[in-house]
Amino acid sequence: MDYAAAHEDLERVLEDLIEKNRVAPIIVEGEYDRRALVELGVRGDIRVLNRGNSVLGLCEAIAREYREAIILTDWDVRGGRIARQLRDALTANGVRYNDDLRARLTILCRKDIKDVESLHRFAERIEALAASGEQQRPSKRFYAERVRRRDDRRRSKGARSSRDRKAP
Repeated sequence: MDYAAAHEDLERVLEDLIEKNRVAPIIVEGEYDRRALVELGVRGDIRVLNRGNSVLGLCEAIAREYREAIILTDWDVRGGRIARQLRDALTANGVRYNDDLRARLTILCRKDIKDVESLHRFAERIEALAASGEQQRPSKRFYAERVRRRDDRRRSKGARSSRDRKAP
């Protein structure tokens, strides 16, 4: 995937997040996650989980005001565990949850960042790389070049050994 496509995909996800946040709160793990979303332009209700309240208590408070919530925990193992707990608690309180945006961000950012708090810097970096005209992420380009050289060496060895066999 090139940077321009990654930037477009990330912009689409962030636009969807801002749009859905108009009617549903976003649940994040910590204060830095909330700050990163605000820097990205999210202006709706953002609920922070790690403020001394339990998962169930937070979900009960959300159920009193909303019928839907957006789960946006980090995409590491701990974040996955918390997301599962939130899904269970929201369902128990009759609140629909949306974890699709979390899944889409996980796919887009998997190898680069692992948490919501890094999302703002990641978006800026991808935007700058897309503007520079880079077509492919350096790690993939490096790997592709290595594979191409390896294959060229194998082909040249194969051609020499086949000539050697035909010589007698």
